[in-house]
Amino acid sequence: MKRLGAFKTDLLIMAGFLLLPLLLYGAVTLGGKTMVPADNLFQWQPWASHAAELGVETPQNGLLTDMVIENYVWKRFFVNSIKDGEIPLWQPYLFGGAPFLATGQHSMLYPFSWLFLILPIAKAYGWYAVSQLWLAGALMYVYGRILHLRRPSAFIAGLVYQGSGFMLASTAVFPMIIGAAAWLPLLLACIEKIILETRDWRLETDAAQSPSISNSQSPVILWVALGAVALGMNLLAGHIEITYYTLLIMALYALWRLIHNSQFTIHNSQFHILRPAAWLLAMVLLGLLIGSVQLIPFVEVGQANFREGSASFAEVQGWAFKPRRILTLALPNFFGNPAHHEYTDVISGETLPFQTAYDGTAKDNSEWGLKNYVEGGIYLGILPLFLALLGVAGGGWRVARHEHDSLLATRHSHTFFFTLLSLLSLAFIFGTPLYALIYYGLPFANQLHTPFRWVFPLSLAVAALAGMGMDYLTSGEWRVAGSKWQKSLVSSLQSLTFWGGPVLLAGLWLSREMYGRFAPAISRIFLGLAGASSTFPDARAFYSYEFRQLFILGLMLVGTGVVLWFGKKWDADKRGWTRIFVVLAVGLLITDLFLANVGFNSAVSPALLDYKPELVQWLEQQPGHWRITSFAPHGDKPFNANAGWLFNFQDIRGYDSIIPKQYTEYMAAIEPQNELQFNRIQPIVNWEALNSPLLDVLGVKYIITAETIDLPKLKLAWEGEGLRVYENLAAAPRAYTLPLTSTAVTRDPLAAMTEY
Repeated sequence: MKRLGAFKTDLLIMAGFLLLPLLLYGAVTLGGKTMVPADNLFQWQPWASHAAELGVETPQNGLLTDMVIENYVWKRFFVNSIKDGEIPLWQPYLFGGAPFLATGQHSMLYPFSWLFLILPIAKAYGWYAVSQLWLAGALMYVYGRILHLRRPSAFIAGLVYQGSGFMLASTAVFPMIIGAAAWLPLLLACIEKIILETRDWRLETDAAQSPSISNSQSPVILWVALGAVALGMNLLAGHIEITYYTLLIMALYALWRLIHNSQFTIHNSQFHILRPAAWLLAMVLLGLLIGSVQLIPFVEVGQANFREGSASFAEVQGWAFKPRRILTLALPNFFGNPAHHEYTDVISGETLPFQTAYDGTAKDNSEWGLKNYVEGGIYLGILPLFLALLGVAGGGWRVARHEHDSLLATRHSHTFFFTLLSLLSLAFIFGTPLYALIYYGLPFANQLHTPFRWVFPLSLAVAALAGMGMDYLTSGEWRVAGSKWQKSLVSSLQSLTFWGGPVLLAGLWLSREMYGRFAPAISRIFLGLAGASSTFPDARAFYSYEFRQLFILGLMLVGTGVVLWFGKKWDADKRGWTRIFVVLAVGLLITDLFLANVGFNSAVSPALLDYKPELVQWLEQQPGHWRITSFAPHGDKPFNANAGWLFNFQDIRGYDSIIPKQYTEYMAAIEPQNELQFNRIQPIVNWEALNSPLLDVLGVKYIITAETIDLPKLKLAWEGEGLRVYENLAAAPRAYTLPLTSTAVTRDPLAAMTEY
């Protein structure tokens, strides 16, 4: 009965991990909206001409365009291919055609992606997001329990991980990232159990003087199998960069735990590293084997990718966080949010839209950081930061007991590992010289142009430390066996938050009541912060926007102080007291993460995905097999790259992180490719390039532009919606033969072609 009660409690907690995802994504799951940001298409022609009539004044979040021009077209292509009974090895819609299945980012082999085969694609995105966030929280909870955390502590760890800025920002635009990242806690749990089970088996057999393993080897095999499946799922989720970091963290964790356990000697027999290491290696190899159907093709296509060695160490460092970004650990929206299109003037109470910045820049949202919001998502909540500090301070406070021996596996080992991982992650995120260890020291790392992606291991480490801090706080051991400084730390953190919050709120109230006196200082701060004057119309707007961010911080500090006070008074024997404390901690954390992230993901009408501008309707009527491109000498984006795939138009442009290097070299022969750092094959931007025979050989029949072009080989074929379409009269057929006489080809290669 006790086990049954514990099982029911675990099920209830597992269901609790649905709460935050459904609060954030209710409109796109239970409601009639879609997460696919179809409204972002209306930033460019030809959609822009119809924005007003369809009620799309401003895209809800202009930063999420990748979801509709990349991920959505991938999902749509793989779903349609499977329904047509085809395996989509190749896509003809970008870059004149390129591998599809091998790239993996479509996640079509990942079991959770089968939701897109069951549900309408526009609706499936919401449920996929909820499923992966639930999975991340649930698996972090499992890992916490394996580390002997109490259920409330493991629940807090799971909430922190699933609600981290990294997970929620990625959910809105890169579903394959959260699909891969969700499995890391389970992989660490499997490593932990394999080492413990192998160690305990060794000690048991040594004590019994028996070589028999039949009774104790089965749990090891089960954990190896579970870990292999988890690693396979990580690979099939489709983001090889997250898999790379996952394998790296697994290796560091396993090495750390093996070294730690090798220090124990029981019954005059030292723990042997080779045996658990062999099991761990078997787990990884089996996992790679499960994922090999995706991994092997990816490795092949990756070797031909244009990004190999395409950025120097200095350039990669430049894409890291700037020092001031550290503020977003406490103020997630301090540097604005692309989904915030208005602010409330705290003096007048009037709600005003963002339109024109102080320096005259047109601006329709509040984002002004030097790193975009998705890449800069680092927020983990206020309570978890203080709990993590307690976790670090109390790391070695007790010995975790195991069924075989009470001297095994101290909490200190885990605390030290996650503390070190947190510090290293911060060093890499902020582009310190330590990142050279990654760039120069690891294979294929020169293709990873994303030091900011170390927010992923940071999120895991802080979540684990927060769970440990919760356990430390509620154990009561710090009152009995804690050192003087540990007791002082608990009291100091509680006082800092409990009184710091009201002081901050009082300061905000005073600044509002005496705004006239503070205005000159606020103005100097506003003008002195890079980027602020390019977003806000004046210092008062800046003050009003940041007032809300600081006000929320003040409330969270007060709430954290209350939670820490209840934690100090924890009494596990009093159920009522326990329930109040757990509800307060969980409620505060969910409220904090909800306020920080609500409204960031798209929630728009799915009907926008079906809208066809007149240009699209005209192109659909054109016979034959042909390709398109655009001409944009002034930096505009007519019929933006990848948009043609929405309607099965074949394009020589494209936007993707995997582009065959051979193709980029071909396009560079037409004109310099200046957008490869943004993973783009650019539109034609030079007038001379329009005459390139290499364009003709690619079969480019239609050129879309806002310009007027006067060239003999180009004929105006259509005009409207702010654009013109020119027909290339010299476009080569899609397939042809060349005569054997080389002189004829040399004299006029296009004329020598014979259509096949």
